[in-house]
Amino acid sequence: MKTKYPVSKILLLFFLCTLLGFGLTGQTFAKEGQMIESFGVSAGKKGFCPGKGKSLLIKAYVNTSGRTVDIRLRIYNAKGKYVFEKKYKNSMGGAIDYKWNGKPGKKNEAKASAKKYVKKGSYTAELAVLSKEGNTILSQKKCRFKVSAKASSGPVLKLTGDEKVDYMAEQIIKEAKIKASQSESEKVRRIYHWMTVNQKHEHYYEGGSYKKYYRLSSAAVKKKIKSYRKKTDQLQEEGNLVYTNDYNLIRRSWNMEHRVGVCTDNAAIFKILCNHVGIEAGICSGYYLNRNGTKPPHSWNYAVVDKVTYYYDVDVEIQNYGKGQGDYYWYQKTKAEAKKTHQFVTID
Repeated sequence: MKTKYPVSKILLLFFLCTLLGFGLTGQTFAKEGQMIESFGVSAGKKGFCPGKGKSLLIKAYVNTSGRTVDIRLRIYNAKGKYVFEKKYKNSMGGAIDYKWNGKPGKKNEAKASAKKYVKKGSYTAELAVLSKEGNTILSQKKCRFKVSAKASSGPVLKLTGDEKVDYMAEQIIKEAKIKASQSESEKVRRIYHWMTVNQKHEHYYEGGSYKKYYRLSSAAVKKKIKSYRKKTDQLQEEGNLVYTNDYNLIRRSWNMEHRVGVCTDNAAIFKILCNHVGIEAGICSGYYLNRNGTKPPHSWNYAVVDKVTYYYDVDVEIQNYGKGQGDYYWYQKTKAEAKKTHQFVTID
């Protein structure tokens, strides 16, 4: 026996199936307004004061759910005119970590000079996710901050944001007898010397029987770490310190605690210590050119001292310390000098 269905029910069933079909075959995207999962700037309560060696850190995380988009970062003045713009074209999202030096872009809506720092006042950082079709805004977030002379104009200290790593760095700085009143050159020299004498080059495995130099799990040290973090949080609020949250640095906690590592670890620790005292430093990667013609993969550092970029290879220094090579053999080289023994591939 055949069952007859009213035309209205057939049409309703067809409509539901059509909806389900689109739901099953259509690509899933993050909802509008939710693509930008986080967005913020490093300015403290007193604002940001551009100057030598200072940058406003702008951090964000964009989740496009696999969709290719354009991402636009702008900084607007109080009149709503953008003074700076940075674009990330054909992006699939992820982490954004940008350092703005406080100068307008070469082309800006406010027609401000790109050679001078922006004037004091209120500013708004805006991150927008734009579609590839029609450049419409899919997601947008804004963050307000001040540019003010009341904020510290000195070098901003950069800590990792991991309280244990930052605490150990503070103890090393004290052990190396580094003071705020010392010159940049003297601070880097003491960091380099401390690492040469105290850090070991060793192909380790975590969990091995290595000496611990910090009792991080003890109640007394936990209390000191908590107290130190409270102090750094205050500096961060005032705009005198930023947390980079750089995992490549944070994951060296074990190496700092046991004072052992290979070139990548020692280069990361050198960067942590330099940033800790206000010295801009980074990691270079590539190959070390041995005299016998071999060139193993290697990591070393650069540091900006009195506006000049120099190169340091503390790991090779550690390996040769006490072998008649000299304590400062790979210390403070120009790039031309560094290239004699190092093949550069990347510089962070």
